[in-house]
Amino acid sequence: MRIVKILSLGCVLGLLITAFVGCEKNNLSEVPVIYLTDYAPKGVFKLNKDTAYYVFNFTDGDADILSNDTFSAIYISDSRFDSFIRYDFPYIDDAIRDPKKGFKGTCLFYITPSPVPRPDSLHIATGDTLQYEFYITDKAGHQSNHIITNPVILKP
Repeated sequence: MRIVKILSLGCVLGLLITAFVGCEKNNLSEVPVIYLTDYAPKGVFKLNKDTAYYVFNFTDGDADILSNDTFSAIYISDSRFDSFIRYDFPYIDDAIRDPKKGFKGTCLFYITPSPVPRPDSLHIATGDTLQYEFYITDKAGHQSNHIITNPVILKP
């Protein structure tokens, strides 16, 4: 069962990715790191009417987050359920990939929460609350830190 539906998952990479230039030593970790920078809604969410979005920045010291790779992915979990759903990492142009310099970028994704509340009468009648947890992985299988979002209140 899919716990979230991604309406569009796209990384805003073109101008937002900064390949580190010059002779500076790459001090970035080979393990990807993510930071939540923006999100909405910041409170109540109307089921079947609203779409949530999350924006996170990422860095990867060896630049091995790849598109269409069996390891590079974004994993998202809805706190009401016990599993993560895997989504392929969006396209990243090979021209910006330099393992000696690493890279960083910004990823934006939209989510429509599952309209299925927990199966008890209170949640069905009044709504539900959830948090998303997400992380990314790279080609080497390194797992980034996990981000847990603020609670979102789902109203029928």
